[in-house]
Amino acid sequence: MMECPYWVDERVAGSCMPRRDDVDKWAKAGIRTVITLAEAWEVEYYGRWGLLEFRRALEERGIEWIHWPTPDGYPPRGLIELVELVKAKARSGAVLVHCVGGMGRTPTLLAAYLIATRCLKADDAIRHVERVNPHISLTDQQYYALLEVEATYRDVCNIQGKNIK
Repeated sequence: MMECPYWVDERVAGSCMPRRDDVDKWAKAGIRTVITLAEAWEVEYYGRWGLLEFRRALEERGIEWIHWPTPDGYPPRGLIELVELVKAKARSGAVLVHCVGGMGRTPTLLAAYLIATRCLKADDAIRHVERVNPHISLTDQQYYALLEVEATYRDVCNIQGKNIK
């Protein structure tokens, strides 16, 4: 059984699909932004939430909700843009990312975030996420997307003097 949420740094966490009592725990943990990678039908079927109900539950607790629907088995579209959004939101409060199981889409985004913020190689970022969530399971498409993220941030990291090794 996976522990949800699982933190990859002091400001960014991943999670599986939330139950109603999880939203209260998130608020108490200081989560200020929730990014949902699950598709609408998954939130409704697996989470037993209506989308408006979920949004309202978060808003009532002062949590911003961003829905970035991503089909299971694939990396989030616009992954670099999403990484930059996570970085921006994390500057003003804790960010939680979730899909259904927290094992594929979510770790892909979390690893991409670590590549961008810590200048890690894709494999090292995956291992970092795996230490806090040993149940990750990335598809080839998700892994290749992380290699693209690594290549994208290589120049930025070099300019900062934090070479991706």
